[in-house]
Amino acid sequence: MHEHDTAELVRRSRAGDTRAFEVLFRRYQDTIYRLALYLLTDPSVAEDVTQEVFVRAWEHLERLRDDKAFGGWLRMIALNLCRDAQRRQPPLSQAEAVDPDFKPTDDRGVEDQATGNVIDAAVRRAVASLPAHQRLVVAMHHLEDMDVETIAQVLNLPRGTVLSRLARGRQMLRNKLAGSGLVP
Repeated sequence: MHEHDTAELVRRSRAGDTRAFEVLFRRYQDTIYRLALYLLTDPSVAEDVTQEVFVRAWEHLERLRDDKAFGGWLRMIALNLCRDAQRRQPPLSQAEAVDPDFKPTDDRGVEDQATGNVIDAAVRRAVASLPAHQRLVVAMHHLEDMDVETIAQVLNLPRGTVLSRLARGRQMLRNKLAGSGLVP
């Protein structure tokens, strides 16, 4: 994604161009959904949050100060809505946390896809079982490729707290995945 292109689409959207906003929606919807799914673990709640993120973005587009920062701004909206949803959502069992409709979209062979599905499901279960504060930091860092400084800023936490949660979350994931027999 080019920042200039995104900025232009944001400017056009702000002027009422719904087609430009549709392009932004298509460009960011998967990223926002994946973030919501990892944080909330329930596919239907993640879909609802994803839709609400874009509704709020459209309604409050004039609040965005830097058009190039649209992606980060969407993530901030998503994180806030995920926190709200987590307060209302009862915890899911590990089995419920796996999206049964998940299908890889690459060109791997059938055996590779089956193995990949098993591994993907194990990783999803392991991530879903993390405490919410660790799951959030792990998802932001590994799913969204956010650096520690950015996570600390977005969550309004000290850098050391982010590092600690990330380290503990990774260790818990290693332990859970090693116990599953899928990871040495």
